[in-house]
Amino acid sequence: MLGTYKENDKKRTKISKFGIILANILLDKLNKIDKMFHPLFKKLMNKLIIGLFGLLVLVSVGEINAQTFRTFQTTTQEITYTNRTLSDGSVVVETVIETVVVDLTPNPVTAESTVSTDTKEETLFLTQAAATALQTAIAAAESSASASDTVIAETVAAEVDDNDKAQDSSGNVLEEITYVEVVNGVPTFTTVNDDTVETNDVVTTERAEFTTIVEEVKAIVSQN
Repeated sequence: MLGTYKENDKKRTKISKFGIILANILLDKLNKIDKMFHPLFKKLMNKLIIGLFGLLVLVSVGEINAQTFRTFQTTTQEITYTNRTLSDGSVVVETVIETVVVDLTPNPVTAESTVSTDTKEETLFLTQAAATALQTAIAAAESSASASDTVIAETVAAEVDDNDKAQDSSGNVLEEITYVEVVNGVPTFTTVNDDTVETNDVVTTERAEFTTIVEEVKAIVSQN
């Protein structure tokens, strides 16, 4: 057994020496290749890594921006009627229809919520009789089970025409009026027109931090 072991040991020694020689040859070849191509290869690899990293960032940002999140929309409307006395003593009703549309978009990725508020104000100058009739029509429309969020604007569009609007002595619809008010005994003149005013406000807020409270119910153990 001892002789056999020595013989195997010699064979292993020969194989080990051969392996070392072969490894040295390969390392020498690799070193020559490395010296020949390393600078160019290093620059190429650096450019390739930077390019791939930049592409990865662009793709990641693009995926985040491309995500579509659910938007919750609410629409509210209100209408006001204000009697205005003109300088000639006649009375017209300044009627303002305000529509507010709010879009709430929560973003679960950034934990932020975006609130977009669109406000639209339309002004009409109606005769007193037309204003009274419009109030009655809107009340009836709002009482309907099928009334929409924009029932006021829909009713105004359906009920009001040029004959219901205040006109000058020539029969032209008034697009602007100057009314008079007495403030502290002094007459004050104010000019308003029937322009439609639209505004948009966008506010982004972070989700508020909250604390989770866990209640632990323990059984009452009788000492009896």
